[in-house]
Amino acid sequence: MAAKCAKPRQADESRTKPADPRTVLLGQLAEGMRAALAAGDVEAARIAYETIGRLLGAVEADAAGVIDLAAERVRRGG
Repeated sequence: MAAKCAKPRQADESRTKPADPRTVLLGQLAEGMRAALAAGDVEAARIAYETIGRLLGAVEADAAGVIDLAAERVRRGG
């Protein structure tokens, strides 16, 4: 008699690997812009659009550094 259990699968990498913060932010801004336009809030949509443009046009966006806040506070004497 064959077992009728589901076969074990590998974890879906898209659910286990943390997303790039810029990619997440771009998605949130795009969704916010869509919602603002649907609600007729052209000003909010314009701001989201400009912010998306700044993120996409940022120099060395892929090489954005991560700051160790604790080390930076110590360096600044705070």
